[in-house]
Amino acid sequence: MRKIEKLLIAILLLSIVSCGQNQKQIKVEKTNSNPDNGIRIGLIDTIHSKILNQERELVIYIPESAKDPSRKREQYPVVYLLDGDYNFVPFIGMLKQYSEMNDTKILPEMIVVGIPNIDNNSRMMDFSPTTAGKPEQFGGGNKFLDFMQTELFPYIEQNFSGSQNRTIVGHSFGGLVVMNALTTNPEMFTNYLLIDGSLYFDNELFFNNSNYRLKDKDLKDKNLYIGIANTATYGSNLESIKKDTIRANKYVRHSLKLIDQIENMETDLNMEWKYYGKDTHGSTAFLSQMDGFRFFYSWFEFKDEHKYREKSFIPQTNDDHFANLTKSHFELVSQKLDYTFKPEEQWVSGKAGMLLNYHKLPKQALENYELNQKYSPKSPRVYKDLADYYLLQKDTISAKKYYIKTLELDDNTEVQETLKKLET
Repeated sequence: MRKIEKLLIAILLLSIVSCGQNQKQIKVEKTNSNPDNGIRIGLIDTIHSKILNQERELVIYIPESAKDPSRKREQYPVVYLLDGDYNFVPFIGMLKQYSEMNDTKILPEMIVVGIPNIDNNSRMMDFSPTTAGKPEQFGGGNKFLDFMQTELFPYIEQNFSGSQNRTIVGHSFGGLVVMNALTTNPEMFTNYLLIDGSLYFDNELFFNNSNYRLKDKDLKDKNLYIGIANTATYGSNLESIKKDTIRANKYVRHSLKLIDQIENMETDLNMEWKYYGKDTHGSTAFLSQMDGFRFFYSWFEFKDEHKYREKSFIPQTNDDHFANLTKSHFELVSQKLDYTFKPEEQWVSGKAGMLLNYHKLPKQALENYELNQKYSPKSPRVYKDLADYYLLQKDTISAKKYYIKTLELDDNTEVQETLKKLET
């Protein structure tokens, strides 16, 4: 029994030492397992803010492809997640499902930066744009945005390959930060996710204060998703809530008021909203994140790929060839993200194999192999794929050409042996 007690004390001391480090990995571990075998979810980092005069903790998720030098992209979209201490883990679960699972890649991989609160008093100060007559409690919101824009953004973009395609997620009181950025600094983010925001704050600030209203703002290419929970009293419905003054209905009423305002303005803001009638103020957060990101990145999914899931599909035009559909789709994605976004080399190669072996379309397969060469001209694999293709088509001259090119980039023993056989 004493040995067990000593072991537990030792583990506790190690945990305390670990928690004192500036950067450490968050893990979910099985009981009695080796700590090094834990499931790594993200990194805990810190940044010193001169603007806030604070050390601020960050919880950062790095996409899986960024950990592999052969797959790492030059940039990744970044999600800035307020209330990061409790929102981070469920959000990462959703993101991994939709961006990294082979059959559900409908979102791009993203860097996620959770911003935990120092304490509740700090949360009230950081999130509120104005003092609401209580400067000791509220009013640090503009300074908090300044910290994000001038200190946090450069830190993430320089150290973690973050892009300027940014999304902010704010729930409840965190919704004030979303609205503050959208009304005063809309260039900060591409996507704004507002979940049951506290829009009643400071005498309905975002409706009644001209400095914080959306009217006359140019919000072209900006996206807003509004999630609304069923926090209303029994017997209320959306139409009655718009007209009542019941305090319990304030979250719903003010969200609906904002929606009506936006729909009657010429701001070019791309907005979608949803009322989650079966969910609470808390449970709506996850659902809004899931639906909001599918709205923000509705153009990311390669829907035309689905045509080729049926073996009987026959392309009617050259534009319907898989390689051309691929080029068009990833050009669109690159345009939307504002940086070059190309498909992964292994994915393109796999689709060429599908065209060759499943659809029996060798010419289309060749188009895909050649497209892969254009996307990844320095990869030996793309030339080996071409060589293997030509060898299968009994075109030994072309096969030898591409095997030789493969060896120029990689001293591959298998390719050397194959080339020797072709030359004898």
